[in-house]
Amino acid sequence: MTQIRVPDGLWDTAKIPEAVLSQWLYLDGATVTEGSVVAVVMAEKTEFEIQAPADGTLRITVPADGVVAPGGVIGKID
Repeated sequence: MTQIRVPDGLWDTAKIPEAVLSQWLYLDGATVTEGSVVAVVMAEKTEFEIQAPADGTLRITVPADGVVAPGGVIGKID
């Protein structure tokens, strides 16, 4: 199992400590490939793409519209 995390340093956490996971681009249980964009996070009116860190089956742990922080786990790949 590989965790999908929100990368550190995407936005200025001194101003905005958290962001919103605006959408998943795949459904839970979908097969994804390493490097493919699987989710979009919005902070400071800017969208950031989250890529799959490995090949496998996507397991979503934070739903769309959920609040996320840098380093936070939003899903995993089995």
